Amino acid sequence: MTQIKKIVFLLLLILGHFGNAQEKIPIREYLLLVETDFPYNFSFKDEDLKTHIIAPNRFEDIDATLAYLRQNSLFQFEVLNDKTVAISKKPELIKGCGQVFSSEGSIPLDNLVVTSRYQQLFTDSEGRFDVLAATSEDTITLTYQGYEETVISADSLQNNPCTSITVEPKVEYLSTVTLSNYFAKGISKETNGSLSVNYDDFDILPGLIEPDVLLTLQALPGIQSVNERVSFINIRGGTNDQNLILWDGIKMYQNGHFFGLISAFNPFLTQEVTVFKNGTPAAYGDGVSGIISMASAREPDPEFSVGAGINLLSADLFANVPLGKKGSFQISGRKSINNVVETPTYSSYFDQAFQNTELTSSGGNALPNSNDDFSFFDTSLRVLLEPTEKDHLRLNFIFLANDLEFLENAEIDNNEQSLKSDLIQNNLSAGLYYKRQWNQRWSTDLQLYGTTYKLQALNQNILNNQALLQENDVLESGVKFNSSYLISEKLMGNLGYQWNETGITNFERINNPFFERTDKQVIRTNSLFAEANYRPFEATYINLGVRANHIGKFNEILVEPRLSVSHRFLEYFTVELLGELKSQTTSQIIDFQNDFLGVENRRWVLSKPDEIPIVKGRQLSAGISVNRKGWLVSAEPYIKKVTGITSQSQGFQNQFENERTHGSYTVLGVDLLVNKRFKKINTWLSYSYAENDYDFDTFVPSEFHNNIDIRHTVTYGVNYSFNDFNISGGFNWHSGKPTTLLVADEPIANGQLNFEAPNASNIKDYLRVDLSGTYKFNVGKNTRAFVGMSIWNVLDTENIVNHFFRLNADGEIEEIDEFALGFTPNLSFRITF
Repeated sequence: MTQIKKIVFLLLLILGHFGNAQEKIPIREYLLLVETDFPYNFSFKDEDLKTHIIAPNRFEDIDATLAYLRQNSLFQFEVLNDKTVAISKKPELIKGCGQVFSSEGSIPLDNLVVTSRYQQLFTDSEGRFDVLAATSEDTITLTYQGYEETVISADSLQNNPCTSITVEPKVEYLSTVTLSNYFAKGISKETNGSLSVNYDDFDILPGLIEPDVLLTLQALPGIQSVNERVSFINIRGGTNDQNLILWDGIKMYQNGHFFGLISAFNPFLTQEVTVFKNGTPAAYGDGVSGIISMASAREPDPEFSVGAGINLLSADLFANVPLGKKGSFQISGRKSINNVVETPTYSSYFDQAFQNTELTSSGGNALPNSNDDFSFFDTSLRVLLEPTEKDHLRLNFIFLANDLEFLENAEIDNNEQSLKSDLIQNNLSAGLYYKRQWNQRWSTDLQLYGTTYKLQALNQNILNNQALLQENDVLESGVKFNSSYLISEKLMGNLGYQWNETGITNFERINNPFFERTDKQVIRTNSLFAEANYRPFEATYINLGVRANHIGKFNEILVEPRLSVSHRFLEYFTVELLGELKSQTTSQIIDFQNDFLGVENRRWVLSKPDEIPIVKGRQLSAGISVNRKGWLVSAEPYIKKVTGITSQSQGFQNQFENERTHGSYTVLGVDLLVNKRFKKINTWLSYSYAENDYDFDTFVPSEFHNNIDIRHTVTYGVNYSFNDFNISGGFNWHSGKPTTLLVADEPIANGQLNFEAPNASNIKDYLRVDLSGTYKFNVGKNTRAFVGMSIWNVLDTENIVNHFFRLNADGEIEEIDEFALGFTPNLSFRITF
């Protein structure tokens, strides 16, 4: 134990020195550490030292240590003959007493932090505190969340009765929460219409034992993944490339591991996620279907902590290292464990991820493929600094990677030959964020970021002596500046500017016969945005904004108004109105279904004049909700239209698979939610209806159902919490996605598949039942552990997520079904200290 104390003591010194400012610790802890360095014991009344603090400086001898203690504490230290040091209070100390009230209604503030040079304590339930000082000039600092910091002198506290002190609320304009615990603990609906998930206060959901960021969002009404992949999240009938995904303000072009089955963002580093389905603030461009903004901790964490965890897919590690009082450093990493042990869970994910791809089919080779090697990895680094109370600085870095290798085999002239095919996908991003709070009313923030994305595949064909190399590269940089000014307590204005440069390169090379193609496009966008947040009454919120984008390559200016209005009436009812116009110049297309080994066949492209239009979206929605006595009932109808989509971006696998044109889709839908919360039980039922139809002028017919037209979706869940034990169960059901069948009496015409009307049929309905349970417990004084178990698809339902036909090399018809995950258990263990 003595060695442990020395290590802790040394660590405190190193961290304090690194941050150029030492954190103070309780003086009793410091005395214990001193006893490990010198053969002396301290004698004192525990009650006397309870609230006293001191910086843990280290000295070469006991005399220097005692001199430091006498100078930096309110105590006397007398060395006795048996090397015992007796501690007593210094004479003639200043005794002060205060009682703290809020200026709003004279409410006493309990647990307010009272800090002096020598002590740190908290006010009691009546807002009272007693403090000691060496001189009447000593200062006392009062801090309380949401209130201005107040500094008073010790001399002002020498009154009888106690001095009454009033603290003022901070002058901040905050968008208050309309609905907290929106169907699950930690999920809130904000007054601007967005949904936010706070993972520090989050319940588990059915089938999830860890807060996978993008899987969590699929529990929200109006959000799902038709093919059960987080890399293909559909917000109100849109495709994944129509979502703007931000990590600490940085645009991300990759969001999944296992090529889309699980989130690529470490769930234990992400603190909050905000989702905008409509009424997006003017500060955001792109994302015609929705915004998913992930945020890690915004303020330095003064506590040193380390966390590690493992489940049946991966292991991860996280550490937070304080940099004195004014900063902290965070690092995290996660790695798949299949290179060490291949679990049944991994096998289930592997089979689902790579079905119907080059990896699992021989593609005409005489021998099956072999020696597959797959892994995923992510790491992130963050530095948070607050050099002054007015300045906030964050540095962010994140790297995501998926790697796949396997051997393609064939027998040629009675000799077995093998060549390696591989696929890599990675995303590297970095950003700098700086905020300055100039005064109580005016603040500015500046963000600079860069992000790169790379998808590369080498596909060997031994029989044809061909090697196909394909690359999709994205390089983007951006600058964003925003200024906010509180005009009055009811009105705040925002004004900002954003610049983006996006370059996308698509490259292909075949060796036999030799062919090489490079397509590189660059678009620069300048945007101005302005917004007014107005609260005429406590129950009414109005957000009105406009964004103007100048698209350089098109020399076009797009003006995009945004609207968000909410009003609470009759105490329990809330109505809202949301509307927006948005645009984007990036999208994903599929040239051929077997591109990039058929695993991640979507490639990013930029809009091009007269070829690929700018994607534009407009949406209007209204909503009403009632929240009373643990019941929450809400309904939100909407209409949405997106134009400028290309047929290549929709992934057609019917008569339109090889067409190259553009069109639009329109969604008419409604999201319903019923939630009831008891003391220990929370249960919810949601239903979404969405009629989603295409309109392509050059197609026959021109109007037909969208490929992701899921008309009916029902989700049910229930959570039970008892102390540190949680259990959750529920089901997900939705009607089957559209598919196109072949003409029964003539399936092949002119050597081609002969299809019926596009998307006129549906695959069978989807049903999945999930369970999960977690338990938290203490291992030691400062060590917390977590265990969890989940079962995805308890009933092992055979869910088809895609269905299509194709002709094989012999001209025969193949009917292909792609399946979702079957019965998939998972276990998790975490420890934090």
